[in-house]
Amino acid sequence: MARRVAAVTIFASTLAACGPQTPAVAPESAAPKPVAEQQGNTPSEDLDPFVVMIGAERWTVILDKALEGAREAPDASTSAGETDLYRADAALKRGAAMVIELRNQVCRKGLVTGAGCNLPEWPAWTLEPPTGDTPIAEIDHRSGWLDTVMAPFTDVGCEAGRKALNDEMFCSVE
Repeated sequence: MARRVAAVTIFASTLAACGPQTPAVAPESAAPKPVAEQQGNTPSEDLDPFVVMIGAERWTVILDKALEGAREAPDASTSAGETDLYRADAALKRGAAMVIELRNQVCRKGLVTGAGCNLPEWPAWTLEPPTGDTPIAEIDHRSGWLDTVMAPFTDVGCEAGRKALNDEMFCSVE
């Protein structure tokens, strides 16, 4: 983009030097239109599948490092209270996020295909920060929702792990 602007500027300067020396006023309709803002993350002259892939994969590296940093950071306070209900709420929300990643992996590998790769509408609670204030009956209800949504993906993922590692207890959490 900067190269294009520089080239246009040089071209315009050259033309101006060749033209009459009296200043001319351009009509408003001839004024250049502002360049539209780019909507993506890659400069338009570099839009190439490999370049875009590298840029997109950067986000997962940054997210992994940020998660590691967050785990390593000292707790600011215990005001949130690591109560059992807080931990349950946090685990359900973390699980909901993990379902998306698991779905992506099993669908990419062809373990689930077609409409089986579709996810239901995500409830608002999955996007809220964890809290210790959620009633126990609601936590149980949310746990049932997560079990239902994740089952098609965990079933095939666990079966694939059992076969690949020859381990019948692969997904056992007993």
